[in-house]
Amino acid sequence: MGAAWAVALPANGTYDEKDHITRAYAVATGQLIPHHTIVNRRGDVVPGFLAPASLLPSAATVDCTWSPRPPKPASCQRWTDSRTRIVTQSAAARYSPVYYLPAGLPLVLVPDLTGIVLARLVSVALSALLLACAVGAALRLGGRLFPVAIMLSGTPLVMNLSGSVNPNGLEIAAGVLVFSSLLALVRAPDGRLDDRAVRRLLVSACAGSVLLLTLRELGPVLLALDVGACALLARRGRLAALWRRRDARWALGACWVAGLAFAAGWMEFSGFTDIAPNVRDAIHLPLSGELDQIATYRIPFYLRQVVGEFSYGETLVSSYMIIGWYLLVAAIVVPCVRYAGRRHAAVLAALGVVCLALLVVLELRFLPSIGWFSQGRYALPALVGVMLGAASTDGFERRLAARARLRWYPAALVAGATVLQVYALCRVLTRFESGIAAPLNPFPGTWHPSLGPVPPLLALLAGSALLAAVVTVAPGRCPATEPPTAATDLGTVPATSV
Repeated sequence: MGAAWAVALPANGTYDEKDHITRAYAVATGQLIPHHTIVNRRGDVVPGFLAPASLLPSAATVDCTWSPRPPKPASCQRWTDSRTRIVTQSAAARYSPVYYLPAGLPLVLVPDLTGIVLARLVSVALSALLLACAVGAALRLGGRLFPVAIMLSGTPLVMNLSGSVNPNGLEIAAGVLVFSSLLALVRAPDGRLDDRAVRRLLVSACAGSVLLLTLRELGPVLLALDVGACALLARRGRLAALWRRRDARWALGACWVAGLAFAAGWMEFSGFTDIAPNVRDAIHLPLSGELDQIATYRIPFYLRQVVGEFSYGETLVSSYMIIGWYLLVAAIVVPCVRYAGRRHAAVLAALGVVCLALLVVLELRFLPSIGWFSQGRYALPALVGVMLGAASTDGFERRLAARARLRWYPAALVAGATVLQVYALCRVLTRFESGIAAPLNPFPGTWHPSLGPVPPLLALLAGSALLAAVVTVAPGRCPATEPPTAATDLGTVPATSV
C-alpha cells in the first residue's frame, strides 16, 4: 500500500519532501551537518548541502505544484540532467541521520526522479517491516480486531508519508510497533506466550523504541507516552512478571538508555535547539487570542490532517471521507471500551487528551518566534495507542464471536477502509495530473506517474486484499472462555534466564 503512493507521487509531492530528499543525499555522502547557506525565494538565509542539480526539479519549479497559488499539475516541474553539485537548501538540515542514511543511498547512485522513487521504496520497506512485526505481535495477543486496528492506524496520510522520503512515516510505524509489542506482552492471556514469543516481542519493542527515540526530536516524549499507556493498561500481575525476567530488564533498559543518549548527543552535536526566530511568520496575540485560534483553526486542521490532507496541506479530500474514517475508528474504539471497563476508558481518554495537549503546548511555545508549528501527524506515534489499546481488549470481540458475527464485522471494516484508501489515492492522483480543482478522475491529465496511474491503484488494492486475508485467517478469541483475572506468566523458563 505504501509502494502505491511511492510510485504515484511527483517529486516533492508531500510535506517537506524536497528538504528530506536533500538531507538524505547529504547524509549518504557524509554531510552530517550543513556547512553552506543559501538565500531562498523568500529572501531568508537557510542551511544547505552540496547536491547534484539533477536531484530535484529546478529551484524555480520544485514548489510549483503548490506555491505560488493557484496550485498547478506536476507537469509544471522542470528537470536538468546536470550532475554538477550545487548548494541546495534543506529545512531538515540538522535532523537525526538515522533515517536518512538508508533512504539516501539510492539517491547517491541515481540522483534524479528514479532515485527518488527508489528512496521512497526503501522507506516503504522499512515501514512495512515494522508494521509486519506489529501485526505479528497482534496475532500473538489473539483476535481479529487488533490487526484491523493496525490497518486503520495506517490512514491514507500515513501511507502517503510511508511512500515518500520523510521520516515521519517510519516514526509512526515505530509507534505502532511499540504499542503492539508492549500490549502483547502485558495483555496476552495466560498460556498464549511461550518463552520464544516473549523474546521476539522484546526484540520488536526494543527496535521500535530505538527508532522512536532516534528518528525525530519528539521521540523521547512520544515513547514515554507509549510506555506509560501500556503500563497502565497491563493485566494485573503482568508488569511484575515482566520485571522478573532479567532479559526484559536488560533489553528494554539498554535500548531506552542508548536511544536517549543518542538523541541527547545528536541534539547537542547538531545544534538543533538553536532555532532562529522568524519575524515574518511569528504571530503575536494575547493568550486568549492564541487559544481561540487553536480551538477554531488548528485543532480542526489536526483532525483532518491525520486522516487525509495531502501535499503541503492544499490537497483536501471530501469531508465525508474524513468522517467515514473516524466512523471506522469509532466502530472499534467505542464498543471495545464499552466492554473493557472504566480504567481502560480513562487511560485511553487521557492518552488522547495528552497528545492534543502536546500539540497545543508546542503551538504556544513557538507561535511568538516562528509562527504556527504543530501538525496532527506529529502526535500520531502516540495517538495510535488510543485505537490499539482499545482493540487489545477482548470483551467486545467475545460478544461478536458469541453471535457469529466475528467474521463479517472485521471484514466490513477492512472493506470500508479499502474504499477510502482508493478514493484518497485517486484524489491525489487527479490533483497532480489535472490540477487542484479538477473533477475526480485519475486517468487523464498533463502529467502521469512514471508507471502510469493503473499500477499504483492495483498495488493499493493488492495490499488491502492481503490485509483482509490476514484478518480472515487470524484466530478469534473463544467466546466461551472468560478473560483471566490475573495474567502473570511470561514464558516457561526461569525468570533469571537471559
